[in-house]
Amino acid sequence: MPDTGSYPKQTHDWEGVLAAAEENAAALPDLTTEKASLRQTLDKARTLKDLQASHQAARQETTQNLKETLKEGRDLASQLRDAAKFKIGRRNARLVQFNITPLRPRTKKAAPPPPEVQSPKPAA
Repeated sequence: MPDTGSYPKQTHDWEGVLAAAEENAAALPDLTTEKASLRQTLDKARTLKDLQASHQAARQETTQNLKETLKEGRDLASQLRDAAKFKIGRRNARLVQFNITPLRPRTKKAAPPPPEVQSPKPAA
């Protein structure tokens, strides 16, 4: 029994085994139960593969919907922040609740201390 791994190889192998069993039905008459079980498993595998493909399509569609919703939410949050900034004022500290840094007055930098003048050493 070969371990073919992938779905197409596996189902192709099963179809080949079923075809061989059909061709040799006269020599192997008591394999009807095994053939029926393999045929049922093959049908189940195909159904599950189709279901997997539909789930993948649904997952992609859900991902697209999520991306659109997140974009819409970002736009709405930005509008709400802009409205809060307008209503409250750009300098109000409550803007921090909206994750907005309020405008603050610039601080004046302290003037650097004047450089110390070194007196020249007298020549000896």
